[in-house]
Amino acid sequence: MENISIREVEAKDAEFLFNLMNDESILKLLNEVATSLESWGRSITEWSNDADEEEYIILDNNIPVGWLGVNGLISQNRQAWIKLIALTPNKQGLEIGPYIINQLIENLKLRGYESIALYTDRSNVNAQKCYQKCGFAITDTFVRKMNNGKYVERYKMEVGLI
Repeated sequence: MENISIREVEAKDAEFLFNLMNDESILKLLNEVATSLESWGRSITEWSNDADEEEYIILDNNIPVGWLGVNGLISQNRQAWIKLIALTPNKQGLEIGPYIINQLIENLKLRGYESIALYTDRSNVNAQKCYQKCGFAITDTFVRKMNNGKYVERYKMEVGLI
């Protein structure tokens, strides 16, 4: 994993995020709807002004291959949330996800966070396996109406950092 790194999202990343998050396989997997390039530009601007969020581009040999979003960073309970981690289809299943998540865990431990949580769809077994490799466990189950209009059974997963 020596070629894998992350950097903060920049305005120039709008097109990459637009392409990544409008990939048909990712839209289907995440129960999302297509978005516009303009909306990604606006989102990047909003994120840069939000102390509660950090957004990263995942790089392989300095080439963008994914996105990691973290929020809950100013919560009183010191619990951060993985908002999203998405990799281009050709980089999925190569252990990049667990590597990046473990790096995030170490970073958040050093910053004094007590736990990390996330939500994932019950049907997204590969994501669950990835998170479980990093120590996450299912702590709740619920149904949510997703952006594409489907009602989906979801899991809350958490890992303690102390």
